[in-house]
Amino acid sequence: MSAPVKLDAGYQSYAWGKDASSSFVAKMKGMTNDTSGNMFAELWVGTHPNCPSKIAGGSAQLLEDFLRQPENSKRYFSAAHQASPFRGTVPYLLKILSIRTALSIQAHPCKKLAEELHAAHPDKYKDPNHKPELICALTRFEALCCFRPLKAIMDYLRRIPELKEVVGGEMVVDQYLRAPASALPAADSDEEKQALKSIMTKLYTASEEVVAKSLRLHLQRIHERGSPCGEDEVFVRVYRQYPDDVGCWMVYLLNYVQLVPGEALFLSDSEPHAYISGDGVEIMACSDNVVRAGLTPKWKDVPTLIRMLKYDTTGLASARHEKKNSEDAARWQVQYYQPPAHFPDFSLFRLQYDHRTGSGKTSVMLPTIGLGFCLEGSAKVNGMTVKAGECFVVPYGRLTCQAEEKKALVFVASTNNLASMKLSSL
Repeated sequence: MSAPVKLDAGYQSYAWGKDASSSFVAKMKGMTNDTSGNMFAELWVGTHPNCPSKIAGGSAQLLEDFLRQPENSKRYFSAAHQASPFRGTVPYLLKILSIRTALSIQAHPCKKLAEELHAAHPDKYKDPNHKPELICALTRFEALCCFRPLKAIMDYLRRIPELKEVVGGEMVVDQYLRAPASALPAADSDEEKQALKSIMTKLYTASEEVVAKSLRLHLQRIHERGSPCGEDEVFVRVYRQYPDDVGCWMVYLLNYVQLVPGEALFLSDSEPHAYISGDGVEIMACSDNVVRAGLTPKWKDVPTLIRMLKYDTTGLASARHEKKNSEDAARWQVQYYQPPAHFPDFSLFRLQYDHRTGSGKTSVMLPTIGLGFCLEGSAKVNGMTVKAGECFVVPYGRLTCQAEEKKALVFVASTNNLASMKLSSL
């Protein structure tokens, strides 16, 4: 059992982030009194060149360079890792997100498409990697993700004449608007996918004038008649943040999801989504590739998004990620978040201690190098004290966690299926 090494993690300031007084990111960086006006949006823990972590203590040595040293490579990476395509690299990126206003309507490319996009537009797509991701809520968290069932979308089109005006006129769409629910194509069928693609194509090729007019009329009608559903309230909030943006209509096309702390969403490549508000721990493949199409002033790549989406209405079932609890949850609450086996890039442990639940020590097995941080209280990780706000890198193998205060909250990331999950309480 080897002690971890502490890291200095960088952060990103984006317009959608939170101010210093309310951001988990600022809290982690010890900058809650910052008066610069910066929006603290993301903390990055990993080796991605856009915001690489460094060894703490003033050396300014990059984590990537630290891991290249032969003795460290042998210590931190397991034999299974070194025999895999991930050899010598950290294949995941660990983040904290603090979200004040909605992120863009987006999806992330699969590996093949990422390679194509990077080769064609290296200035826009910075790396050739895919980017499946998982978000674990720290606070109440809102998101849009995966397409709603076609029946639900048709119901919205019938109820919202302004949206119907924008996407109607397509033969496929009009056909299903007239059809009874029993005549709609089966979920995940080619016919349903084509209908969804037709709706998206019509929506995103409409003129800015048509879109703006439709959004304003819908907003006016909500104010005059009230909000018959929760999605209307979300629409109003998003519209105020991004007035006249076509992405506002996605509130009615994608599933609206609310998470409480500890709940998670897993998003495969090519799944449309947008985080709306809240704070969360995010783990993903080591990539910064994003294909955007709305709710953002940044560059958008609508043709690529329309082409790449899966148009799957069954995605929410797998996106609502079921965490696995340790067998002895009476001591630490140990929760494990594991994507499907064909995404080996990452997995995530959430270890939470409350003095009322019992003794203060637990352990988990890491299949290879682990990256983590303490968000609350303090704990001894493999014998070394890690306090709230501190990040660390730890070698593969058994990781022990012993609380030093009445409460502690620690997250640790590693890879997924290089080894089976093992949990134990000591």
